[in-house]
Amino acid sequence: MIIQIFFGYLYLILLTSKANLMQEQAELKTNFTALENRIQKMILLHEQLKNHNQALLAENRRILLELEDQRTKSARLEEGYKNLKEVEKTSTKQNITQIKRRINDIIGEIDKNISLMDVHK
Repeated sequence: MIIQIFFGYLYLILLTSKANLMQEQAELKTNFTALENRIQKMILLHEQLKNHNQALLAENRRILLELEDQRTKSARLEEGYKNLKEVEKTSTKQNITQIKRRINDIIGEIDKNISLMDVHK
């Protein structure tokens, strides 16, 4: 009788252990499934971020090229403005020289006319 109780107790322990083992296996399977789902989600998010990063890098390159183009245009405009100012200075100097020459010519004509008037008096 003690042997039957012992084997019954042993059988009960084995059944409990088997049930615990099956429950642990089910929990492990659930945990692995959840982990696998999270890993898949992380892979998807990584791909999305990678694509977004590539798009941002392309946009950055485009903006840098546009900035360089604008800087080149600005430098050309500044050079053109400097040249225009230089031409204006040169033109103004030439105009002043021409005006002075014309004034000297007029004064010369006046002096000549005064001399002629003095001679005819």
